Amino acid sequence: MPIRDGILEELPDVNDGILEQVPVGWRFAPTDEELILSYLTKKVFVGSLPAWVIEEIDADEFYSKHPKDLVENVSGEREWYFFINRDEYFHGKMEKNRWVGNRIGYWKSIAKENPIRDAKGNVFAFKIRYTYFSANPKHKRTHWRMEEFRLLKRSKENIEEDFHIEEWVVARITRGEDYSSSSRFY
Repeated sequence: MPIRDGILEELPDVNDGILEQVPVGWRFAPTDEELILSYLTKKVFVGSLPAWVIEEIDADEFYSKHPKDLVENVSGEREWYFFINRDEYFHGKMEKNRWVGNRIGYWKSIAKENPIRDAKGNVFAFKIRYTYFSANPKHKRTHWRMEEFRLLKRSKENIEEDFHIEEWVVARITRGEDYSSSSRFY
C-alpha cells in the first residue's frame, strides 16, 4: 500500500487487479522496439490499452502545456509515456520547432528522423528526438527531452489501416538534471 503523509492508503481497484500482479520495484521502461511493437502497433490496430500503461492525450492539449505540467510526480520520476492523438506530424505541418502554449517554450528537433528497422532490415517505424527550450527571457535549452515514434505507412492498398496509423504517435518524455546544477544531462 502506498504511504502518503505517513498514512497508509488503499490502492484503487484498477483494471481488475492488474496492478496487484506487478512486482514490487517494477518500472515501465520499454525499449524502442517494445514501445513500437507491443504498444503503438496494438494501439493503432487493436484500439485501447489499459489507461495505466500509457496515457492518451490529444496533440492540441499536449502541445499547449509545459512538459512539467504534463507529467505527475515530477520530483521522483524521470520518464513518462504518451499516446498522442491527431499529431500534426502526419499532416505535412511539422516544423523543426513545435511551439508550446502561448509560446512559453518549444520542442526543437535535434536530429533528423531515424528509420527503425526489423530483423530483415525493413523500415517499419520512425523516431525523432526533441529538446525542450524555454522561450523566456532567452531561448534556453532545458533538461526535458522527447522521443516520438510513428509507424510507417505501408501501401496505398491499405488506406483504412493507414488512416489509423496516422492517428497516433507514442512519445517518451525524459527529465534530466537541471542545467543550473553542477552536473549536466545530455
